[in-house]
Amino acid sequence: MTILRWLMAAVLVPLAACARAGAPVSSPPAHAASTVVDRSVTPCTVSYDGVIWYRIPAGDFPAIDVRFATCDFNVLGRNLSPGRPHWSIPSGPTQTRFIFTSLDEVISMKGVRNIERTAAAHHVPVSWMVGDIRHMAYAADYNAFHAANGDDAQAQFWSNLHAAMSAKLPWYVPSVSILTAGVERDVRRALSFGEHAFWGITWNSRGVDGTSDYGAPWGTYCADVHSYKRPQPDGGCNFLAFEWTARDLTRAYLTGREAAFSTDPDDLLQRGGFTPKSAAAYVRKLVDAYAAAGQTQPIVMTVQEEPIDAVIPANAVVMDALFDEVVRDGMHLETLGQAARDARAFSAAPRAVAFPYISGGREFASSLLHWDTLYPATIDYHDSRVGMTFLSGHTLPSRLFRYADYPISRFRRPIPEVPSRELPLLLDASIKDGSLTLKFSAPRALRFGAAIWSDPSQTKLVGPGAIRAGRAATVLVFDLKRGTNSVRYRCSGCHGTTFTYSL
Repeated sequence: MTILRWLMAAVLVPLAACARAGAPVSSPPAHAASTVVDRSVTPCTVSYDGVIWYRIPAGDFPAIDVRFATCDFNVLGRNLSPGRPHWSIPSGPTQTRFIFTSLDEVISMKGVRNIERTAAAHHVPVSWMVGDIRHMAYAADYNAFHAANGDDAQAQFWSNLHAAMSAKLPWYVPSVSILTAGVERDVRRALSFGEHAFWGITWNSRGVDGTSDYGAPWGTYCADVHSYKRPQPDGGCNFLAFEWTARDLTRAYLTGREAAFSTDPDDLLQRGGFTPKSAAAYVRKLVDAYAAAGQTQPIVMTVQEEPIDAVIPANAVVMDALFDEVVRDGMHLETLGQAARDARAFSAAPRAVAFPYISGGREFASSLLHWDTLYPATIDYHDSRVGMTFLSGHTLPSRLFRYADYPISRFRRPIPEVPSRELPLLLDASIKDGSLTLKFSAPRALRFGAAIWSDPSQTKLVGPGAIRAGRAATVLVFDLKRGTNSVRYRCSGCHGTTFTYSL
């Protein structure tokens, strides 16, 4: 079958529902550009770009975005309640650090005590982020929490608050500045208190709660003190950044609704359309995904919940499930103060994290995927120079941020993506003598990347800039000159440019 016939099949033939008893299945309209599938009647080989191909099995597999196939498109279909990829479920010890924080800006000691009680039941320490000096009227509670649970406290950037906390909390060590959303982050003041870290980046946000941090890395990263939304250019770590709360990296990106798919129980219940029971099941899967990603690299998962009197019983259901799964997965429990020291050792390193599609809550269509609601997995990569996101099945990134272009950060100004017209094209791929060679055409000199969505333990892709994204894929990162370029990586497990798709 020729490539033209494959493309015609993608455009003209609607996908059939590949039915299996008891599983809900839909048959979406085919798209001229691409379509997302996660089921096939027969084994097949598929591709998004026509250069790198993937073998998929008969039955179910993780969602993948495709344009070409060696089988008829009418044998491909989709499941409305897909299972999780095996690579997103932890299978061994994890290096993921877990931090639970509570932003105390509203006086609600009932809420504070409920949060402490829920966390303490799982032996999870709380990092209390104090934003109002009036909370020091309850210093005895914080002291008791610290003595019983090892809880920590950190302050917003008010001089009188720092002084009061130092006077009333004898164990308090200013380590992390609480630079919240909705206001400009005062990095200079944080450094003046001796705090070489800050909390409060709202990953992928475009104005929710008055902040636009779109383009900044997720998790922890070593922030540039002159431009806090980007990594420190020289690869050092003078100022460590913590995100507000961990997100579902795939649905937050593809829907553009990062607040609906976060680990904050309020967000899930009020913005994401989850019931307490469904939110509890959902956060368990989010925890598993972060634990699995941490099997091959140290990462940080930060969760935040504000102590508000309302909806506390429902929030407790979600928090109980989240804490239970964190402990079950063997995450390393840390406070903000502890992580400000620990995470500095690895947060400047390049990082690639694969994240699955997890269904639940409100379904939002993604314009990036032709208004689809079945999503492929994503990989988020960043180093000190670029940030990139890849969709499952795509060799090239769907977005790229070049950090050198933005020497100043503002809380209402996102980091723009590199325009698509400036991104390189993949011309060819070949395997020879145990090496993979990729050929590109680049409109400009650019640090760039490619993703191979096959288990790294099978492909054995190695070389400078080869970064494992857990058990899902390998990201290759390299510098291109303007014009035609070739990059080469050792790939002792490669037997051609068709790979076994990660399941």
